[in-house]
Amino acid sequence: MKHIGVLGGGQLGMLLTESIYRHGGRVSIYDPDALAPASRQVSAGHYFNKQWTDIEALGEFFNSVDAATYEFENVESTELYQFEKVKPIHPSVSVLYTTQDRIREKEFLREHSLPHASFRSITNLDTLAKTVAEFGFPSILKSSRGGYDGKGQFFLANETDLNNALEALESHKGNYRGVLEEALSIELEVSCIVARSPQGEEIVFPVFENMHRNHILDFTIFPARVPAAVESKVREIALDAARKLGVYGLLTSEFFITKTRARHGNGAECGDWQIYMNEFAPRPHNSGHVTRIACTLSQFDALARVMLDIPLSEPKIIAPGSFCMGNLLGDVWLAQGRKELDVSALARHPQVIDLVLYGKHEARAGRKMGHFVTYAENADAALSAARAFRESLLTP
Repeated sequence: MKHIGVLGGGQLGMLLTESIYRHGGRVSIYDPDALAPASRQVSAGHYFNKQWTDIEALGEFFNSVDAATYEFENVESTELYQFEKVKPIHPSVSVLYTTQDRIREKEFLREHSLPHASFRSITNLDTLAKTVAEFGFPSILKSSRGGYDGKGQFFLANETDLNNALEALESHKGNYRGVLEEALSIELEVSCIVARSPQGEEIVFPVFENMHRNHILDFTIFPARVPAAVESKVREIALDAARKLGVYGLLTSEFFITKTRARHGNGAECGDWQIYMNEFAPRPHNSGHVTRIACTLSQFDALARVMLDIPLSEPKIIAPGSFCMGNLLGDVWLAQGRKELDVSALARHPQVIDLVLYGKHEARAGRKMGHFVTYAENADAALSAARAFRESLLTP
């Protein structure tokens, strides 16, 4: 029985731990938060409640497991190289190093001829105004690190937006790193998850259609409402990217789909559509939660199998209709004014087929606290059911 270490004990680590157990593995978790969701799934001796900077504790963690993976990108990759020499880490530390920094990530897309919006690397805010003048409006300024769920992003439509961004970033003037990216006329946002094993197996999940609110994933429709040719092209590009990165484990690729060409960008043309890669996540992805109930093999199962050296199987959608995953943010808890969410509304919403609460100890606005999945005969009906259920939670 292999012993897998998971760096990070949030909801992704929690759901991954479930899959590892179901595939016969053992799990240890490393997380600075003593009350993280995954902390309840392992015994005290297998939960390393230490800081990311504690090299000695990380060493003990890696010595106790056979192989390791991670549930988020904010682990300092440079500290992990020494441990990768001793135990396998999937995806590799070099993959983490590339994908956790937007400048390196965008340069990887360009160097490997993967479709992407035009961008400029920004390493000195004193040159930003000049770069924007050359690059043009509208554009988006994104910090190179820590930009999860839209943090550290500024939409620049005009000089006023530019000045506001510079004012907000004044305290970072001496050490700012980011990318200035062309703003696209986006029709759809989609994602695609690829799993690859060291034994040469590869699987590609069907494409997910994602809807955001305030830069946070709101709903995922599965399968995505895109033409078959676009679905095929997105999956082809996602697999190509995973191969070029050398990923063993999971790679989620996020895409923008447009009907107009970018001013300067390098898009992949597919009929009337243009496809652009946005960013990578070398781990389970929020959009992929729906696979736990909608597919013969979930994203978590796929990663568990790679880590445990169990052969992969092609994920199949289990029913002919449509699924919709909805996030539950802390705002719902705050609206109810309760520590424990009242979910009695489930009795009135039979189209809700899955509900997962992560057990986080504090509800905050914008914090992901759970998710649910609806099923219906078509995407519009599944989305409508999801909206109705979440609205009912606000007035239980």
